[in-house]
Amino acid sequence: MFKQLKLVAGQVYRTKIKTPSFWLTVLTPLLIPIVMFAIGFIIAKTSGNTTPKLAVVDNTALVQTLKTDKVLDAKISGVADVKTAKQKILDEKIDGYLVKSDGKYTLVASTDGATKFNETTVKTALSQIELAEKATHFKLSSEELLSLQTPADLTMKTLSKKGESDGGEGKNAANYLISTVVAIVIFMLLMVYTNMIAQEIANEKSSRIMETLLAATSAKVQYYGKIIGIGLLILTHILFYVVLIVGASISLKDNEMVKKVLEMINGVDLNFLIFSILMLVVGLLSYLFLTAIIASLVNDQSQVQQAVQPIAILSTIGYMAGIVGASVPNNIVLKVLSFIPFVSTTLVPSRLSTELSTLTDAYIALALQAVALLIVAKFGEQIYAKNVLSYSDEKIFKQFLQNLKK
Repeated sequence: MFKQLKLVAGQVYRTKIKTPSFWLTVLTPLLIPIVMFAIGFIIAKTSGNTTPKLAVVDNTALVQTLKTDKVLDAKISGVADVKTAKQKILDEKIDGYLVKSDGKYTLVASTDGATKFNETTVKTALSQIELAEKATHFKLSSEELLSLQTPADLTMKTLSKKGESDGGEGKNAANYLISTVVAIVIFMLLMVYTNMIAQEIANEKSSRIMETLLAATSAKVQYYGKIIGIGLLILTHILFYVVLIVGASISLKDNEMVKKVLEMINGVDLNFLIFSILMLVVGLLSYLFLTAIIASLVNDQSQVQQAVQPIAILSTIGYMAGIVGASVPNNIVLKVLSFIPFVSTTLVPSRLSTELSTLTDAYIALALQAVALLIVAKFGEQIYAKNVLSYSDEKIFKQFLQNLKK
């Protein structure tokens, strides 16, 4: 049986890995950032000077301060009154004007200009100027002013039965990044490979090749062989990106963006990382077995989308529950969902990353998902063997319910 299993798995793996569609699937995520970078580069080169032009109304001191301190990325000029400023906006000579009255600022910007003002950036710049003016009024030195602006030195740590460890926003942000990546990877791989295994089975059934295959091997060998073959393709897909990321991080180690990403990854909790990898493996295998079961009920290629659509919806429930429930993280429904197999696959990593679930809760959810994997795999043997040579005209969902009853 082992030789037959190896033969089926190898045949599925070799057939798919040689196809252009597989490598197009693998490389497509790389094309997206490349295209975005190219579009951004073209826009930057063709848009010319994007520095906004700002006129300050009847305030020579503010004009001089903005020009000298350069706290605002804009071309600063002065105008005598609001009427003149408005006319300059209509004539497209400036992009906006700033008025200070009774200690309050008003920024009027053009709606037709190619460049826009960022409210937060302008407010920050004006706040710095106000702070400097107040410091001068109260006769504070530059050292005293700097001391007032220095934020409090705070270190966040977490305490558990295992002891004290580093924590805080840095750790949570790193863990949340990993959990988001895991959820996206699971969803992306599921969309690709559940569809692939469904098409593989549907193609063999519709072309009647399955009869020939089962004459040489058993349904059980075909069932597990296809799962192993698709699993090897997923492993190849993941390893391709692991090698690519490691190579890029080494070759671009001096790049500022790469440095920031690496610093964030260094903050990832090791226990969380191990759990995420285990949940990724167990979750993907569970969905592959479930897809193989549903796909065995398919008669031809036209039914593939009908078969995989419920699986796609199921895979998004956990991820969407995590996003929608972010405002009510301690909701009892979310806590219950985090222990339900197939839903927990994408929900638990996000809850664990923000410390809404404990590591014990996470491993309980993982154990339940592993049990569900074993049950679905064993249960699938019977359904696959029964339906792989069956060509019923009934709807797939109805056939599935009939199989559950039996």
